[in-house]
Amino acid sequence: MDQFGIMVGLNKKASFEGWFCKIDDRKNNLMISVIWGYSTHENSKHAFIQFQDSLNHQTTYLRYPMEALKWTTDPFVLHIGKNQLSKKHMILNFEVKGVCVKGDFSFSGMTPINASFLKPNIMGWLTYFPNECNHSITSMKHQAVGTLQIDDQSWEMTDADVYMEKDWGTGFPKEYVWAQANDWENSAVVFSYASVPVLGKYKKGFFLVLHHEGVEYRFSSIEGSSMINFNVSQDAFETTIKKGKYRLTLKAKQANPVALASPAQGEMRDHIKESLDGNVDLTLETKGGKPVVLSSQRASIDVHF
Repeated sequence: MDQFGIMVGLNKKASFEGWFCKIDDRKNNLMISVIWGYSTHENSKHAFIQFQDSLNHQTTYLRYPMEALKWTTDPFVLHIGKNQLSKKHMILNFEVKGVCVKGDFSFSGMTPINASFLKPNIMGWLTYFPNECNHSITSMKHQAVGTLQIDDQSWEMTDADVYMEKDWGTGFPKEYVWAQANDWENSAVVFSYASVPVLGKYKKGFFLVLHHEGVEYRFSSIEGSSMINFNVSQDAFETTIKKGKYRLTLKAKQANPVALASPAQGEMRDHIKESLDGNVDLTLETKGGKPVVLSSQRASIDVHF
């Protein structure tokens, strides 16, 4: 099941669907994130693009009429106004407050997570049940080449790191944290811990995927992993999780967070606090093995707990 394409559609009421793409160009010391999406809420149906950059740590929310949202299938290409997104390409072309943003990127070397019929993506068998929020990882790490122009500044990217994921449903979890980093040569990680409704009650669950030197280490509460501890503050969190012979500790702290629009009952009326270039420290210990130690100062982090 390829979840990169349309999972909601325009006929489902009070729902949302969004794609997240982060590009980290270490050579130019520049990061951007682009959230593509649409809301079918009857009071405010629209498509949107949220753009964030590490230059001034600002975010822009661009609202488009539904008529500006189009897509093609096989292969899937999403169009919002003059902007386009696919697994192979991203084009940005918009203006806000007199500032012009143009980008043209080609993608290659995508690394999806391991999948099977019972585990079509990170939510495993829960994928086949109605969920308030569905989550899917498109690529843990791949490469981008291209150009970006913001106002009178321009950059040429020759080997930038890319991360892509998406969400759809009616709203984000009541409480959650999320962290992602992939600025290492042979590693990438994403983690989330959330409080979600299950049969009328809220339950907490988590997942973590670590790609390291060609091996996928996968932890999740629905696949038998356990969380030993979890501590959260206004802008940081830390956790230790365990699965079999593996024990993993993750620490994350936001830097320069901004407010991003988020869905509630399908309407983009809530806000979350996201950091584009926060700090992450990870240690993976294996009985009898050498620990994996990773640190990043270019991690995307949400704290909404």
